[in-house]
Amino acid sequence: MTAPEPELSPLAAANQRIRETAKWLIASSAAVGAALIAGSQLSSIGRLEVGWPSTAANARLWVAAAGSLLALAAVGYAIGNAVRVLLPVQVLISDLAENWDHPTPQLRPVVGFFRRRPKFLQGTPTPADLIKRRDDLVGQLDQPAAPADLRDRIQAFDQRIDAVEAVANHEALKAAFQRCLYRLLIAALVAAAGIIAFAWAANPPAKTVTADLRNAKLTGAFLRDADLRGAKLDGADLTGADLTGADLTGASIIKVIWQNTVCPDGSNSDANSKTCQGHLHAG
Repeated sequence: MTAPEPELSPLAAANQRIRETAKWLIASSAAVGAALIAGSQLSSIGRLEVGWPSTAANARLWVAAAGSLLALAAVGYAIGNAVRVLLPVQVLISDLAENWDHPTPQLRPVVGFFRRRPKFLQGTPTPADLIKRRDDLVGQLDQPAAPADLRDRIQAFDQRIDAVEAVANHEALKAAFQRCLYRLLIAALVAAAGIIAFAWAANPPAKTVTADLRNAKLTGAFLRDADLRGAKLDGADLTGADLTGADLTGASIIKVIWQNTVCPDGSNSDANSKTCQGHLHAG
């Protein structure tokens, strides 16, 4: 029968939860990057024109490329910051003593924590005092009149120092995680801006196709409900054509031959002074 795993201390359990959250953030950021790459394959970016942005299509290509690179860079930045939380953290009692009055940016949150909560220094005013008291006991080991319980007292100080360092490491990890969350927020905003730019640029609106029917012979053509918006019908022959319900919005109809033509509103051009002008909207 296997022996049960030892129960984690509250600080060790808290550190484990922080690192598990960091792993989840890494996985989430990687998923965003994968979705962006997959989305590029589903977009219309391949139909954009290549070249310097002298046209709208060229500009869209450059915006799409810049947006995707910006988003991927933000994702990489987020992953890099989350990975730092997984790295081992080691703050020694000597580090606290050296940085007690003038802490480095990395140790400033840790030193601030102990200054606000001196009880975690195990009954000593400063980390340096805790070190000195232990060193004084160690210095008595070679003395003939050393107390019998000296080694036990040194061991007790070692345990106190271990407790201080455990709290310091937890606070350092927590501070690193908080910095990571702040940077992840910035990365998320940058990535969102990049994704929006990419989505807009890589999916241009569909081009409107304008029918060019100038001078076309459309005699007897069946054009019921036809979409002829913006069509060029100049000079077209629509003799006998049926345009019932057709949409000619914006169409050019200069010199069109209207003869026995059924107009969009259902009337006959011969009854309208041989024209469909004024009868181009379905009745």
